[in-house]
Amino acid sequence: MDKKKLLFAVFVYISVCSALAQNQVKIDSLLQVLKIKVQKKEQIDIYILLAEQYSNSDHVKTSHYANQAVDLSKKIEYIEGIADAYFVIAQSTIGNKNYLEATKVFENILKISQNAKYTKGEANAYNGLGIIAYKQNNLSQALEYYFKALKLKEELGDEKGLASIFYNIGIIHNNQNNYPLALEFYTKSLKLKEKLNNKKGVANCYISIGHVVKSQNNYPLALEYYFKALKIATEIDKQRVIAICYNNIGITYRKQAEYALAIKFLHKSLVIKEKLGNKKDIASAYNNIGNVHSKQGNYTESLKYYFEALKIAEKEEHKHILTSTHNNIGNAYSKQANYEMALEHLFKSLKIKEEIGDKQKTVSSYNNIGTVYNEQGNYIESLKYNFKALKIAEEYNDKHGLASTNNNIGSVYQKLYNYSLSLKYFREALKIAEEMGYKNQISLFNNNIGELYFYQKKYDKAINYYNKSLKIAEELNSKNLIAINYNAIGKAYQNKNNYSKALNYLQKGLKLNQEIGDKVNSIEALIQLGIINWNLNNYIQAKEYLVKSIRLAQEINYPTGIRDASKTLAKIQKSLGNHKEALESYELYHATYDSLLGEEKTKQLSQLQVQYETEKKEQEIKSLAQQASIQSLELKQANFNKTIFGIVSVVLLLLGLVLYLVNRQKRLALQQRAQDIEQNLLRVQMNPHFIFNAMTSIQDYMNQGNAKQASLYLVKFSKLIRQVLDNSRSEFISLDQEINMLDNYLSIQNLKRDHPFTFKIEIEEDLDVDEIAIPPMFAQPFIENAIEHGVANIKEGATITIHFSMEGDHLVLKILDNGSGIEEAMKIKRKDHVSHAIKITEERIDLYRKMRKKKIAFDIQNLSQGTQVTFNLPFQYL
Repeated sequence: MDKKKLLFAVFVYISVCSALAQNQVKIDSLLQVLKIKVQKKEQIDIYILLAEQYSNSDHVKTSHYANQAVDLSKKIEYIEGIADAYFVIAQSTIGNKNYLEATKVFENILKISQNAKYTKGEANAYNGLGIIAYKQNNLSQALEYYFKALKLKEELGDEKGLASIFYNIGIIHNNQNNYPLALEFYTKSLKLKEKLNNKKGVANCYISIGHVVKSQNNYPLALEYYFKALKIATEIDKQRVIAICYNNIGITYRKQAEYALAIKFLHKSLVIKEKLGNKKDIASAYNNIGNVHSKQGNYTESLKYYFEALKIAEKEEHKHILTSTHNNIGNAYSKQANYEMALEHLFKSLKIKEEIGDKQKTVSSYNNIGTVYNEQGNYIESLKYNFKALKIAEEYNDKHGLASTNNNIGSVYQKLYNYSLSLKYFREALKIAEEMGYKNQISLFNNNIGELYFYQKKYDKAINYYNKSLKIAEELNSKNLIAINYNAIGKAYQNKNNYSKALNYLQKGLKLNQEIGDKVNSIEALIQLGIINWNLNNYIQAKEYLVKSIRLAQEINYPTGIRDASKTLAKIQKSLGNHKEALESYELYHATYDSLLGEEKTKQLSQLQVQYETEKKEQEIKSLAQQASIQSLELKQANFNKTIFGIVSVVLLLLGLVLYLVNRQKRLALQQRAQDIEQNLLRVQMNPHFIFNAMTSIQDYMNQGNAKQASLYLVKFSKLIRQVLDNSRSEFISLDQEINMLDNYLSIQNLKRDHPFTFKIEIEEDLDVDEIAIPPMFAQPFIENAIEHGVANIKEGATITIHFSMEGDHLVLKILDNGSGIEEAMKIKRKDHVSHAIKITEERIDLYRKMRKKKIAFDIQNLSQGTQVTFNLPFQYL
């Protein structure tokens, strides 16, 4: 066999066995070829192949063979060989996280390839630069490089290269939470890898698509893709891919609150990872298992796994694993009310993120720190860190971070009893989650709004939002959220004294919490069931529930549960005549109460007092030391300072007086103008002609003996007069009051008309008319125009529609009629009345802008049939 045939056979052998052979087999084969006298270019290709075999394991040998390829290529001026060899060096350098050096190599490849018009080298350089940009979290730059590489790969018809770049672009879009585009590019990569029979690549695509649909809370579909990947990985015996599949399956089961299954698959993943010996993967596995125990409320067990992960991460100096592990430990300690240790670990996580320059990821750290301070009752510090998180999330347009942060801020304001601000931030969080389709968050935020109404004792509204949350949780099959909502609805019905419904929901909640192993929420359900049975005088049943809750709370070291259960249990034991047990329950309650609040607060107050006294004494010492040195200087300056002070004081006094008089005059003028506008508004709304017509119509009903109808309209009329007088003096009234007033007004206007009109008041779904307040009576002058001049001459089918909706931070009010139109009204004698209404409205708007600094806008449109008046009104939550 000649040399060329032998060389060709070796290359074919390497290609065929690449999926089966170990690296050493390939390396030995290549070294054998080098012993044969082959062409220079063939020798260069072999050096590059040898470098590739070592690229993931030995950077020194990679560089050795790649540099041999470079040297030989330079001798024979083989540009393609130089570019390809440098590419292997750059890839190996990325593996060592030396991104600056790798960037220089890729830029050199790009320059060489462009000069030589070597398209493959240019495409590889752009792809490499994209990978570095991604690693450095510069996602927009990474996309720019990838699309340049993509264009060149398409020109070459390189399907393998296209599959790789499609996959990389999918990763970027997934990181940007742009799930539709991520799926699009992952699917393109999948199709090409299936065509090329790249089974490992197909498995990786299935895993990545699983990640995307899991992020969209479609857990059953995510599991379907993970199991597809697992099947392929098992067929080709790729142990690391199998471990990844087990890991993702376990995490998805945790998301579904299938904790037993989650533990099962995560342990399978851990076993394989320990065999493979990748310390980073092992640490991640410990963290994931710890997360399941934490979800179950078993924080002591979760901390065992977290500290195993921490031990490995510290030894191996894996900073990304360190940040997540410290974060997990901090959250677990927080759940145990060990806030000092929680903050210690959360701040360590934050510090490492700042050191590695991962600014976007600090959003979660700031939020978690804020949550701990919230739990401590340190609301100022909590808001401080939450607003830091909000600023960074806005900077990176991190929608998930924005939603979570707004939710956290809402939670703090709820604790501060500032319910209007709390609702504002909860609604903003919900709005973002709905825009992005984050169904899990949508369910959670609806539950939080329900909780807010619960604390305000608005139980019907609370139940409404809990049911919204429950519906989405059931769609997602999120057992954890379903159970949380069962508990919440049960508690709300309990407070409405509807004990039968309360028991039904709490028992369903308890059953589901026990099924998924959520011990904290099981304790909460048991306590509420105990309290309800206590209220129903079912003392034995109540006692059983509360004793179970205390045992479970002691088992997982959950002091809040012990405190709440023992308080009611003491009362029950007393009612049963068990005085010794009652005393023990009281002692348990007070001991737990003191551990949670009393001792800690006393200690904090003592520390603050000592700190204050120390600082005060230090300040006094400094003050005495300074006093002697400056006393003489003060004496010299005294007379001069007095003179300057006197002159400045007089000037400031005169200036202040002038400003006060000017502002007072402006304020009085604005107040007078407001009164004038109020008078004009009242005249427009309650003009004598309208009052006369209304009273005459009511009188006609009485003369006709229709006392019932006369009484109905008399009540409406008197109520309308009262509403107009009251509302004209209020800056804001509830939307419900405004709608009620307009309904009365339109009903009275329709009395005894020759050609009655039909009117509709439409309210956009989910618009809470009791909670939203707007400036009053902007609509009435234009409604009157619509009645008197728009639809007056229509004998049949006259319609007036009033529509309320929400757009951004404004409430939109639209008044539509199918009459002659505004232009026709302006042409004839009705012009004066129309202009008067517009003038008064413009004056009111101008006055609002000056006095209240609130923006109001309105627009009048002439439709093909009729007129549309649109107002953008400011609103606030009551």
